[in-house]
Amino acid sequence: MTRTRWVLSIAAVVVLALMGLLWWITTEDDRQLDRHIRQALEGYEQAFARDGAGATPTPLRRDGYGPVLGAPSVEKVTVLRDGQTLTAEFIGGKTTGPCGSDYSVRAVESAHAALIVVNEHPHERGRACTAEGYRRQVTVRLSRPLGMRAVLEAMGGMPVPVDRIS
Repeated sequence: MTRTRWVLSIAAVVVLALMGLLWWITTEDDRQLDRHIRQALEGYEQAFARDGAGATPTPLRRDGYGPVLGAPSVEKVTVLRDGQTLTAEFIGGKTTGPCGSDYSVRAVESAHAALIVVNEHPHERGRACTAEGYRRQVTVRLSRPLGMRAVLEAMGGMPVPVDRIS
């Protein structure tokens, strides 16, 4: 192997290693959120096994301060007539402008609970904005009807009030 090929091979390995490290660093928040969700669902399932349908799990302990990786806390959920579509209410940012935010939602389901995760997508990052809260809503569809399962919020893994439209 010539010296040039050897140098190019080493450079390619270094570039690939740096790309892998960058991926690992930039996806750490996702891994932390996934661990948090698993802990919340496991905590509820343990409380359900112990206490039944009125289960109240121990709130999750969070490392650090503030919300779990930017996940707004769901305050209330409305179950629509089909039993699978949920509308979650929370306090979030404005809908428009540079200080506004868009939101996405997903549900992580277990045998006895559905945990609602709301993710914030700010229009502009690093901008100085007032700390005003606006009532916002997102809608998510479950893989099966909610039935008697509890709805949990991602911040502390605690049950939230559920209204049902009949």
